[in-house]
Amino acid sequence: MSLAIIAITTHGLTVAGKLQDNLKGDLYAPENIINDNNANITAYETTTKKLIEKIWSRYNSFIFIMALGIVSRIIKDQIENKFKDPAIVVVDEMGRYAISTLSGHEGGANRLAEKVALICRGDFVITTGSEATKTLIAGMGCRRGTPADQLEETLREGLKRINRTVNEVRLIASVEDKEDEEGFHQLSEKLKIPLKFISKSRIKTIEDNFSKSETVKKALGIYSVAEPCAILGGFRCQIVLPKTKLPQTTIAIAEEKFL
Repeated sequence: MSLAIIAITTHGLTVAGKLQDNLKGDLYAPENIINDNNANITAYETTTKKLIEKIWSRYNSFIFIMALGIVSRIIKDQIENKFKDPAIVVVDEMGRYAISTLSGHEGGANRLAEKVALICRGDFVITTGSEATKTLIAGMGCRRGTPADQLEETLREGLKRINRTVNEVRLIASVEDKEDEEGFHQLSEKLKIPLKFISKSRIKTIEDNFSKSETVKKALGIYSVAEPCAILGGFRCQIVLPKTKLPQTTIAIAEEKFL
């Protein structure tokens, strides 16, 4: 994947630098916001619109750290069709939202937005119709070092118990302490289901609503993982599979409700 990351403010440049560290790619920024420590940035003196005119054909993916309206005006003259256009993801300067803006399926913008959100610990925004039909959030916990195949077994077993399928899962969510669990990342890549890691401070705000485990409290400082992560991973969620213990793992499944 050839990737360009464009930031136009100092705050945006911080987010852009983090994305470049994780996704590689070429980072562009106006000359006047770059200092001597920014060795991996390509400076430009023109308008951002003129920069895009110049580099549009060089990349198959773009991440813009700026307002969506600005991006719309910048790229409007370059757009052809969904089979030719690059993937476009727009991120706000705080890294809170990664919006799949152009070429969601064909160009891979949906998956790129998911990756950006994971890096920034934010949320991804995807509006393509096929994604909107996925309404299940799988909250999962595991022992340290649990392999991906064991996590997959747990996911499939949990879904089987409520007569649902992997194709209906929009997100796998776990506690922030599991962010470095390789098994979760391998499972996400295999099944093409995005990950989200929930902060313990957020979990503490709702954990009294669920069953508590002193063992989990001792290990993580919170009473539960699977159920609160299932609820906090999505929007307007209701538990459809309460916490279920399986070998080395726990799972709970919530479903997002349409308005």
